Amino acid sequence: MRAATLTSYLEVARFVGLDPFELLREAGISPSLLEDPETRLPASAVVGLLEQSARKSGCESFGLMMAECRTFASLGPLSLLLQHLPTVRDVVEALIGYRRHMNELLNFALEERRGESHVRLELLAEYAKPQIVELSVAMAYIVLRGASGDRWQPSTIHFIREAPRDLSTVERLFAGPVRFGSDFNGLACRTEAMETPNPLADEAMARHARRLLDLVPLEPEGNPISDSARRAITLLLPTGWASLESVAHNLGLSPRALQRGLEKEQRSFASLLNEVKRELAQRYLIETERPIGTVAGLTGYSSMSAFGRWFSAEFGASPNAWRLARLGESALGSAWPAPGSRSH
Repeated sequence: MRAATLTSYLEVARFVGLDPFELLREAGISPSLLEDPETRLPASAVVGLLEQSARKSGCESFGLMMAECRTFASLGPLSLLLQHLPTVRDVVEALIGYRRHMNELLNFALEERRGESHVRLELLAEYAKPQIVELSVAMAYIVLRGASGDRWQPSTIHFIREAPRDLSTVERLFAGPVRFGSDFNGLACRTEAMETPNPLADEAMARHARRLLDLVPLEPEGNPISDSARRAITLLLPTGWASLESVAHNLGLSPRALQRGLEKEQRSFASLLNEVKRELAQRYLIETERPIGTVAGLTGYSSMSAFGRWFSAEFGASPNAWRLARLGESALGSAWPAPGSRSH
C-alpha cells in the first residue's frame, strides 16, 4: 500500500489518546517512511496498525475518522486525472484501470442492474479488516463527490460489518443513508446518476494526466495471479457470475491464460473458488447477522440446501451450528476497551 494510506494517521491517533510513534514501531513501520506518500508499505503492517489503533483506543470508527481528515487531492497524482473526466462513470472506470496507483490489494467493480449501480470495493480476505475497509469506502465516497464538484451523491453507502456503537463519525462524514450488515462494501446510486457531469471536465487536461500517469514507474505487480483472481472471484460470487470465463474477463485475460497462470503457481481455479467461498462464508456468518439463506446467495449458491451440504462437508457442521459455536468463542474473548476521555 502507498504510504499515503496513512495520511492523517498521526493526527487521529493523538486525538483518540494514543502514541502514534509507539504503535508505528510495534507495526514495524518507520515514521520516516510516511514522509513520501508514494513509498510502498507492507499491507499486513498497515492493516494491523489500524486494527490495533482501533482496539487500543476503543474507537471503532478509527478508519472513518482518518477519512474525515482527508480531501480529494490526497489521492495523489491520480486526482489530476479524475478531476478532469467528464462523468462519474468515467471516474469509476479510471479508478478500476489505475488501481495500482493506489494499492495492489483493492479492487473496484461497477455492477449495474435494474436501474441501480453499485460501486463495489473488495480486498483480499486476509486484509479485509473493518478499519481499512471503512477507510477505503469513505475515500471512494470523497473521490466521487470531489470529482463531480459535489454534484453526485450516492443513494446509500454500504458496509458488510455490523454498525459500530457510536455512529457520530458516520453521520458527520456521509450525507446519505448508511447501511451496515449489507451484502457488499461500497456505494450505490441510480444508474442515471453515473452520468452526473463534472463541471471541471477538460479532455485535453485529462489526456495529459493519463500520459503523466503512464510515465510513473510501477514495479512489476508483486501479487501472484491467484491473488488477482481471488479478488475478482470475491466481487463476482454474489452476482452468480464467478465462472472461469467471467473471472478471466474481469482480469483482462483469456480463460486459458488464466488457467496457465494458475498452473504456474500450482493452483487450480476450482480450488481457488472453493477457498474464496470458505473465506466469505466465514466472514458473513461471523461479522453479520444475515439469515443463512442470504449467506448462501452471497457465496454463489442458488439454494440454502446446496449451501448447507457444501458447508457441512467443508466445516463439519451446519452453518447455523458453526455460527453459534464461533459466536460463543468470541463472547469469551476480550471485549473492546472502554473509550478514553475524548469524545469520538
